[in-house]
Amino acid sequence: MKRTNISTRLASLLVFACLASFSFGQVVINEYSCSNMNGPLDSYGDNEDWVELYNSSGTPFDLTGYYLSDKSGNLLKWQIPSGSVPANGHMVIYCSGRNTVNGGELHPNFNLKQTQNEWIILTNPGGVVIDSFRIVHMTQMDHSVGRSTDGASDFKLFTNPTPGNSNVGAQEFYEPTPVMSLAPGFYTGAQTVSITCANPTATIHYTTDGTDPTAASAIYSGPINVPNTMVVRAIAIDANPPSFVETNTYLIDETHGVPVISVCSADLFDLVANGNQGPNDVGAFELFEQDGTFIDEGQGHFNKHGNDSWAYPQRGFDLICRDQFGYNDDVDHLLFPNDNDRTNFQRLILKPGASDNYPFETGGAHIRDAFIHTLSIRADMLLDERTWRPCVVYLNGQYWGVYEIREKADDHDYTDYYYDQDKFNLQYLKTWGATWQEYGAPNAQQDWDDLVNYILTNNMAPGPNFDYVKSQLKWASLCDYFMFNSYVVNQDWLNWNTAWWRGMDPLGSKKKWRYVLWDMDASFGHYINFTGIPDPTANADPCNVENLPNPGGQGHTDILEKLINENPDVEQYYITRYIDLINTSFSCTYMNQLLDSMINEIAPEMVAHTARWGGSVAGWQANVQQMRDFINARCIAMEQGLIDCYSLTGPYDVTFDVDPVNSGTLKVNSVFPPNYPWTTQYYGAINTITIANPEPGFMFDHWEYTIGPMNNAITEDTNGVMLTGNDTIIAVFVPSVDDDDGDGVPNDQELIDGTDPNDPCDYLVASVSIAVTSGADCDGDGFTDADEITNGSNPFDPCDPDDSDPQCQIDTDGDGVSDLAEAAGNTDPNDPCDYNVAAITLPITSGADCDGDGIDDATEVGGGTNPFDACDPNPLGIECATGIHVPSAFSPNGDMTNDQLMVIVGKDVVNYTIRIYDRWGNLIVESSDHNFAWDGTHNDIQCNSGVYAYMLEVLFDNGSAELREGNITLLR
Repeated sequence: MKRTNISTRLASLLVFACLASFSFGQVVINEYSCSNMNGPLDSYGDNEDWVELYNSSGTPFDLTGYYLSDKSGNLLKWQIPSGSVPANGHMVIYCSGRNTVNGGELHPNFNLKQTQNEWIILTNPGGVVIDSFRIVHMTQMDHSVGRSTDGASDFKLFTNPTPGNSNVGAQEFYEPTPVMSLAPGFYTGAQTVSITCANPTATIHYTTDGTDPTAASAIYSGPINVPNTMVVRAIAIDANPPSFVETNTYLIDETHGVPVISVCSADLFDLVANGNQGPNDVGAFELFEQDGTFIDEGQGHFNKHGNDSWAYPQRGFDLICRDQFGYNDDVDHLLFPNDNDRTNFQRLILKPGASDNYPFETGGAHIRDAFIHTLSIRADMLLDERTWRPCVVYLNGQYWGVYEIREKADDHDYTDYYYDQDKFNLQYLKTWGATWQEYGAPNAQQDWDDLVNYILTNNMAPGPNFDYVKSQLKWASLCDYFMFNSYVVNQDWLNWNTAWWRGMDPLGSKKKWRYVLWDMDASFGHYINFTGIPDPTANADPCNVENLPNPGGQGHTDILEKLINENPDVEQYYITRYIDLINTSFSCTYMNQLLDSMINEIAPEMVAHTARWGGSVAGWQANVQQMRDFINARCIAMEQGLIDCYSLTGPYDVTFDVDPVNSGTLKVNSVFPPNYPWTTQYYGAINTITIANPEPGFMFDHWEYTIGPMNNAITEDTNGVMLTGNDTIIAVFVPSVDDDDGDGVPNDQELIDGTDPNDPCDYLVASVSIAVTSGADCDGDGFTDADEITNGSNPFDPCDPDDSDPQCQIDTDGDGVSDLAEAAGNTDPNDPCDYNVAAITLPITSGADCDGDGIDDATEVGGGTNPFDACDPNPLGIECATGIHVPSAFSPNGDMTNDQLMVIVGKDVVNYTIRIYDRWGNLIVESSDHNFAWDGTHNDIQCNSGVYAYMLEVLFDNGSAELREGNITLLR
């Protein structure tokens, strides 16, 4: 772990810098834990982060209306609705994120993340900080940080936390983490590694086999030889609790073109290599990008991933980062740059092909599930998927072959990130043999059952009944789920590997039941027919899935069949969804290109993979070809299958286009053409819906076609056609002519420009694109705006084009703008500091310095700077500063240079308070004076040279607040 060592002295400074001034009679933050894995349970039976408050007074302290926060910029994050701290007693608050009070137990709307250095802040109803603490000490599992004794000023480590009880058993913080001389990464040839510790009396213990170092491990006595790939791990042990473990992987003479993940620990080796899962397998990980760059590391839990495939020697596993361990809270990296922009992952799947593994599964291509999920993502299916990226894994320094990094869709971090639906606001059902409630018990299953029953017992034709169903079920996701599994001929779903969910937070998205892709290995003619589909070949009819006898017993097939049979909108979407995707993402061309691109990423790695696990590259390539052959056969079979299942006619060659070029776009059923004109194939005997969408500056006018006819009037932008032969369908757009004020700028362009579409004198000349019909003379010079624009003169300048009017030369106040122009521009012709710079046509003779920056307006205008901005061209002046600035050092030695600490208070600061502490936490000086200067004394006695800590509380003019801490060096 590459952590910054924080000495005890500096840590104490930061701690005291974070304390507001208070008397011992007030409530204080007494103890906290961000590492509660096996300690106290809250009233929900969970191990949550907790904060303990202590009241040293002899009367209860009422917290009603007070605030708790973990963010210095949001002091009022969670208001305590009720509660009190007993006299001379304690209150434990569980930071679960539940945003509730349960039986008097407080649960704020946030968790604590120690590795993000968050705050714990208690603020009174008036917005004044009562106590605050910045989390700078990382704690190991089940440890806490607290005052050495109740209410004391110093903070210590507790390896046996005391929530709700008096603080006893305080210890100094951990020994400094060892530092290795060589960074983790890729190296050519043997290396040597030295290990040091900031505590010279500490004993360093280390391992080179990936196991956790302990007091029983080898003692470091000199540089370690690293002749080949290995993991070096070290721990420092002395009088204080043992340090965090430093873990560095050194990859010697290794070459890879995909990311590398190194994982290690004895537990993890037993899990992955031997298949023995413990109750809480802990391990470390390091991530390297495909170019060898070290990216991230941490420690967390690892658990089994896979069922049938768990019997293979190459096993999958889940990585779960744990902030509670004090290393990191997630993997911070853009892991999937081709498919999403997410950069933080608490949980990842490391999967070696599962039931499509090569060489351990017959016919395994080591890509099926990843390909199918990626295809769904690229096709923009209304589903949730496990995003893919290939990697190789090293286990305790041993090469472990080609794996997949997969996003975990059935996890609350996923739903929270993408849809703002956290674990307390989910109903999530999963079927794998049996069905269970992953989230949302006990209501999730009953709510789903009620919806299924409603659909099956009510008519689903368009109307109120269907409207209700639409409010509860993303029925298009149901359709996508079935048609997609049908297309890939999945043999292992509905009664297995099926998940569906909805969010319950009204402020989040995805509040209707929707479907999730799970393990898709048994597809494209591979593996076992667990579901009992009637035809697992490439010739399977698409309608087979609609007639399955409710595998899994959750009603998915039943409700789909009823919706298709009774609702023409659902039927049309379901059938044409096949057609749309066959024309785009499910075409043979596209699927082969996608498969080839994914195979090309892992192919170079399969040489080492087969050397490690057996088989051959040629054998693997043959299995990939079998998969490709199935895909190509499926593309062809689907054309006839759609005709047979749904009595369609055709297919017909259809060209979709827009006129003129770039005037608009089309949506054909569920897809947008990739280009115009777009020639493809569609079917008859089913309605093909076309929707015209104009680009800015255009409006839809009508449809043109060669056969048709359109279902509605050709002037309707949402239309459709029942094809009877080859056809060409064109959406015709015309320039937008909606110009309510007649200023020559279309209304939609005025909205873009931010001008008023109802004011003929509020427009941008550059945006005039049609005839000016208002008749307005906006500058009052006798020429209409239409004439001025036609002739190239400025319709807002009364002296353009005719400056012969003597008034154009009169400038009473000498500001460079004629009196006539000032009248037209609504400025004062007698005030040299009331004018529009853009209207200047005459010399500036006033001599005015309107912004008071010492530079007259004539000079500023001539030089291109703003005569009304005191910070232009001098942005570095104190009066131009924003925020608050505290120097890092000063030297009060009487030499008249830097003798005082001068705090610069910016113009956007309403008020602030600075508190400066010595290294023992004693308050030296406090001030809220905007002209504050400290001469380095306390009670008229000179302070010693050294480092002093400060805390700032700042309120800005935009209403935001900030807490900040830092250090000041005093030199004499």
